[in-house]
Amino acid sequence: MAPTLLIDVDGTISDSLAGIQASFRTAMEEVDHPIPDDSFMSTLAGPPMRDSMAKIGLSGDRLDAAMRAYRAAQTDGGWADTRMFPGWVELLDGWRADGIRLATATSKGGHFARKVLAEFGILDRFDFIGAADDGGDRHHKDDVIEHTLRVLGLPAVRRDIDGDSGDSGDDGNGGDDGNGGDALPGVVMIGDRIHDVEGARRFGVPAILVGWGYGPDDERDRADAVAHTPDQLDRMAREMLGL
Repeated sequence: MAPTLLIDVDGTISDSLAGIQASFRTAMEEVDHPIPDDSFMSTLAGPPMRDSMAKIGLSGDRLDAAMRAYRAAQTDGGWADTRMFPGWVELLDGWRADGIRLATATSKGGHFARKVLAEFGILDRFDFIGAADDGGDRHHKDDVIEHTLRVLGLPAVRRDIDGDSGDSGDDGNGGDDGNGGDALPGVVMIGDRIHDVEGARRFGVPAILVGWGYGPDDERDRADAVAHTPDQLDRMAREMLGL
């Protein structure tokens, strides 16, 4: 079985917060809902957008209308208001050259994930684009990871992680899943938010959070490792994969 990296998109590969925020504001205006404060707006990259909208009181038809407006704004150009964080071309090329299988695991819709990665010129580096299904029930990170693991032919057995925040650490040791069980061998998640850590841990996958993403320090403290530079990320990923 080839060693496998599952990689988040927004906040990990793509610096997309500005475009997400702009589309969110458009959606709020469409349904005549107050725009939240800056602290909330800073959290929009990462969680499923429907969950973020529900947190500010939208539900039912208004929530559906806001989601339609958000997707329309993204389609009209919001998806392109992004840039790639430095170092990813070299990382992906190096991993592929060494036989590491690459897949995304993003709460972004698959259509927009492919458009962003194609715009960056790196879509062809990935063996599979694991993403949310805007027309179905696959929105949360654990559901995306489960789908991605299954498509890749890997075990996708859910574990009970309730009440366990996992241990902090940055030594690159992925031998434990943070819940007292064995980690799924040969698979590592790379992301920037707690959703990546918790979603991966649900399947015994250790997670590295990147220091350049949108997650606050308290979320990074719960990761198996934190990488602050592309070189650190490369080293930690290889160590966790046992290479």
